Amino acid sequence: MRWSLLLVAVTLLVAGCGTEASSFEGSDDALKDASSSRVEWKMEGKDVPHWASMRSTGSIDYAKGRAELVMHGESDSTPEARLVLVDRASYMGVEVGGTMHWLKQSVEHPTGAQRFFPGPGGTSPERLLEALTNSSTNVEKLGSEEIRGVTATHYQAHLDKTKLRISGDSSEAGVVDAWIDEQGLPRRVRIPFGGETDSGFVMDLFDFGVSVDIEAPPADEVVSEDEFERLMDKVCADADKAPEKMNPLCAIFGATLTESSSSGSGEYSPTETMPRKVTDSK
Repeated sequence: MRWSLLLVAVTLLVAGCGTEASSFEGSDDALKDASSSRVEWKMEGKDVPHWASMRSTGSIDYAKGRAELVMHGESDSTPEARLVLVDRASYMGVEVGGTMHWLKQSVEHPTGAQRFFPGPGGTSPERLLEALTNSSTNVEKLGSEEIRGVTATHYQAHLDKTKLRISGDSSEAGVVDAWIDEQGLPRRVRIPFGGETDSGFVMDLFDFGVSVDIEAPPADEVVSEDEFERLMDKVCADADKAPEKMNPLCAIFGATLTESSSSGSGEYSPTETMPRKVTDSK
């Protein structure tokens, strides 16, 4: 597996997913709670190398279309990267020399299974199960589980690729797993990497109704794409020597990490440059 998946990961974090406009009108407690939440987003599975076990924590205001996330590396001692989404613009931030620098980019709507991650501009959380049902050939109930102390029903949706305009021979994920609580709110959403089922992207949602105050970064901290790439070249200069200690964004900007075809163990060798722009899709 080529770890351009890390590129997809960051794109998903800031994309704002879904197919329906969010709506929170009404007095129902569940609707009020669904207007915001804290989230933890990560990649997991047997095929994920230890240095790529990045996770992001933060909060999302679904009603106002805003999100703020901190991307963590393998351990708490590794550098952090920040992601902010405001009014359909994404800001990717890195600290260099004690100063934050942000790359601003416009947000595009994701396609395929990725649209079912709740987020700004997309399906609001309390509508996720309905959206999956309407876009699937079959939705199975797989029992109940506890997610962060909350009992939730595990559903597995087998997506109708025709409805989602996905080619039948595409490597896009064909299933989405969602854990829905008694209020109809998602507590966990899992989407596999393409056709794989053992490894995937996982998003936990909790603390619904949390107060969220998110603003765009100061204009004087926003830099051009060329300047951001130069900064990342500096930050990631030694990433290939100690990938487990690198800034998470080095997997996208300036890193030279690729899968070792001979070991089969998920180990990586510094032989191929990763895509360098978030807008790249290859």
